[in-house]
Amino acid sequence: MKHGINQRKLGRMPAHRIALLRNLVSALLHHESIKTTLPKAKEAARMAEKIITLGKKGTNPARSKAEAYLMPACHQPTLASSSASTSASSSSSSSASSDAFAIDPEAFVAPSSLLPKLFGTLSTRYSDRPGGYTRIHKFGRRQGDNAPHAIVTLVDGPRDLKFEMLARTVGKEGLDLVEAKGGVDTLEEGWEGLRDKTKRQVEQALKYRSEDEKAAFKAKAREFADYLQAEEGAYGGHRAPRVDVQGYDFKRPGLNTPKSGRPVRAGERLSGVSTHLTGLGLARGQLARHPRGQQSRMGDKKPRFWGEARLPEGVRAEVAAAGLS
Repeated sequence: MKHGINQRKLGRMPAHRIALLRNLVSALLHHESIKTTLPKAKEAARMAEKIITLGKKGTNPARSKAEAYLMPACHQPTLASSSASTSASSSSSSSASSDAFAIDPEAFVAPSSLLPKLFGTLSTRYSDRPGGYTRIHKFGRRQGDNAPHAIVTLVDGPRDLKFEMLARTVGKEGLDLVEAKGGVDTLEEGWEGLRDKTKRQVEQALKYRSEDEKAAFKAKAREFADYLQAEEGAYGGHRAPRVDVQGYDFKRPGLNTPKSGRPVRAGERLSGVSTHLTGLGLARGQLARHPRGQQSRMGDKKPRFWGEARLPEGVRAEVAAAGLS
């Protein structure tokens, strides 16, 4: 019989498991983004969905259940505790020690309870959304025991990871619209010029967003598109010895020759490199597969900027051709 499969046991006794999930859910509602192992992330997201549903109900029984489950938001000192510790300090202490207890007016002070945020901010944010308040992003494996890592975020929040990643994807794919329509900011409701998969993801990500948030999304996409266009020119190409054009050809650059350009670190992926040629591609089993649309560059793992991936000589060839014409 299939007994005892209601939830993952997580290798812990019931009391320890419940305390662990309470901590994870409270941290998720407070920070709106946490990183943990994949099994813990799935269980924490499942319980967070139920707690947010209680916040949307707004009744007294729902408030009692949420208050019994959630833990204090954070262990940071509140204004009352800091003032009490300041008053308890001796009067003969120096001004430096008294400033140590002072609270910066711009610093974030965690509330004593998550209930105001749960029944206020989160219930208002998800009032129109029928469900699916959390999103899980797989984040590789942990060094040491090789446990799968994951990032849990609250959707439509200030720390929504997919909102940032999707804005960069739209900016990169929308670079083809620069010549046709004048810029990425001319994208309309139909999101023309994007792939069908990207269109569906954009519609899902912006379905319950406000107009200001949609404008901020387009601004992020436009900013990343401008960054890709100016990246190679700003860095001066890749890291290489600074060769004197008027010098002798038989003199090769040595170890002490000054270098210029952007250094490429191990495992780093530039804007013009496909994921098939990176560590992420190796993790997905792309070692013996052909990169999509790049059959002529099969096996070429040379780092490229976005302009170098489009032109044989990169953005410099385009600028030189425009100057000659």
